[in-house]
Amino acid sequence: MKTNAIIRLNRHPDNFGNEADELTVDMFESTIPTQHSHSYYEDEALGLYIGVWDTTDMVETAGPYACDEFMVLLEGNASIKNNKTGQLETVNNGEAFVIPKGYDCQWQQTGYLRKFYVISEHPDETIPGEPSVKRIVNFSESETIPTGLTVKVTGDSFKMKSDKKANLGKHLYQNHNGKFFAGIWQSDALETRMQAFPRNEFIYITSGSLVCIDENNQEHKFVQGDAFFVPQGTPCHWRIDNKVSTYYAVLQS
Repeated sequence: MKTNAIIRLNRHPDNFGNEADELTVDMFESTIPTQHSHSYYEDEALGLYIGVWDTTDMVETAGPYACDEFMVLLEGNASIKNNKTGQLETVNNGEAFVIPKGYDCQWQQTGYLRKFYVISEHPDETIPGEPSVKRIVNFSESETIPTGLTVKVTGDSFKMKSDKKANLGKHLYQNHNGKFFAGIWQSDALETRMQAFPRNEFIYITSGSLVCIDENNQEHKFVQGDAFFVPQGTPCHWRIDNKVSTYYAVLQS
């Protein structure tokens, strides 16, 4: 389901949970859990999938992770085991993180869990022998952008209505080919010009608010805890009236 429109993600989509995902025994070392998925965007040619997912208790079959996946946990927590070292990394409700493609790991979980997900799994790309990062990347460890490690988001990304460039970002993860990356972005007040959006981007608001205006001049306001996705090429412009902080995940085609 591809579209050139601003897509708001709902934590509790209509009819979510009515139909369980089809699962097989080989996917788990535990008993088969109950899982549900709601897809908001799919582009099979790019291998880009965005939506909401939940699960009951489970332990997945250990092995290299099949995709690059960015996640925001909405309920519950999980432990990701490094199969080579045995180390467990725990992610908790409200945290965002990436599991790199090729990371040799195992998802272990007790209790219910729900998440937003952004999956990059290009059909022509094989799983690398070594991941680009040999661990999960937990964004809670970088709540602010460290001085000296910032990347200014300039006119190459956004055409501004003025010369003001008050926005700063930092990639916390980037895959092997550099096309999938995720990080933190912060900005003071600004407004962009109407333009075709230059990339596929998922945004999760961690504080403040942001208004995204579509080609019909309809305003879509997003506040703390909201998530949305803008497909590459979507005509829109952004307005920030005060300040905003976000997590982002991008797939550049």
